[in-house]
Amino acid sequence: MADVRPFRGVRYNTVAAGDLSTLLSPPFDVISEAERERLYAGSPYNVIRLEWGRDEPGDTPGNDWYARAAVLQAEWLASGVLKEDDSVSLYAIEETFSFAGKNHIRQGLISAVRLEEFDKGVVLPHEYTRPGPKVDRLELMRSAKANYSPLMVLYRDSDAAVATVMKRATSGKPIVDAAPEGLPSMKLWRISDAADIAAVTEALADTQLYLADGHHRYETALTYRDEVRETRAIGHDDAINFRLMTLISVEDPGLLLLGYHRQLEGASDDELARFREYVVGAFDLEDKGPIDPTNAASFEEALNAVPEDQVAIGFAGVEPGRLQIGVMRSPAPAADELAASDYTRLHNEVVRPTFNLEREQTVVAFEHNAVAVLRSVSAGAAQVGFVMRAVPIDPFEKIVTRGQRLPSKSTYFHPKLHTGAVIQRLEGEL
Repeated sequence: MADVRPFRGVRYNTVAAGDLSTLLSPPFDVISEAERERLYAGSPYNVIRLEWGRDEPGDTPGNDWYARAAVLQAEWLASGVLKEDDSVSLYAIEETFSFAGKNHIRQGLISAVRLEEFDKGVVLPHEYTRPGPKVDRLELMRSAKANYSPLMVLYRDSDAAVATVMKRATSGKPIVDAAPEGLPSMKLWRISDAADIAAVTEALADTQLYLADGHHRYETALTYRDEVRETRAIGHDDAINFRLMTLISVEDPGLLLLGYHRQLEGASDDELARFREYVVGAFDLEDKGPIDPTNAASFEEALNAVPEDQVAIGFAGVEPGRLQIGVMRSPAPAADELAASDYTRLHNEVVRPTFNLEREQTVVAFEHNAVAVLRSVSAGAAQVGFVMRAVPIDPFEKIVTRGQRLPSKSTYFHPKLHTGAVIQRLEGEL
């Protein structure tokens, strides 16, 4: 049973902190160091200082950016830069953005959701994680005792009960309106009416929740909760049992699931030759011209035009200097949607004949932007690029509800959620 709760969110006080548009950031895992510097320069109160602060000369464990985040958070709360809402609420958020020449609106419900182990079947993952990001996020939670970036989580609104509450909430005047650079424009509403909150929590109680973005942060929250449990008693409604999430309906027209691409780096000459030979033998290859990053959009469009029931991968550099769309000639029979996905096929039937699992983890890198993949191959930084189609949402949902997981980095939900719009404190009761 999903336990979706209202909570007392911590939000920026724009009277003290300035324009909210200068205070928000993307989540830490998609920010480059250059972007971090831009965010630092934009405002002395930008949430980047809490979400992913700078390392400084002389930093030591316990005297580092994690510790500085905790100090800053306390200072901002004391000075009124940040303020905790006076009562518990759910928060409706509406994001407006453009993609591929079209305007989109995506709505979500910011809430606190009780942490459950994956085997309970309440919150379901769709991919496996790596240890590195979890170590970083755990240090931040230990120090700051807060969550700044919500997880993106999907649900099915079978009876449209949540949609009804959301429509009512968003018909009123928003409490904030912001247009941060590099992120969607956003509006936020508080949902504080007890009847509306009850309608939402009851509607979602029997719903499975699908982790779309934030697997590392979810697993870190479980680890942190269990750490604290070993040191003290935790009440049933203590905030530490819950994780900040933005819940989005799988039927939301603004929900965009994009492909997550790969590139081959550091293969030996012999490995590269064997790999190219295998691809040429396994795929019908259609030449799409020289590798040109400016043609990435049209290349993706042509790739997406291949019927879904065919295994199709965009190759950059299988034939040196050329872009090609490959359709697999004789794919192995697929038992289900997971086995049939382009991502499973790529790793099991294309990469693995040349590179064993350990070697694959060394030579295959991930990149969500097709332009960057083509740029890397054309510059010689990568040897071969793999431009991938998105997993359609219906197969995605079937894979997740069966308890299966796609290969790592098989989905890219666009755009990322705002960090800092609503913050969850982890001390005391929710």
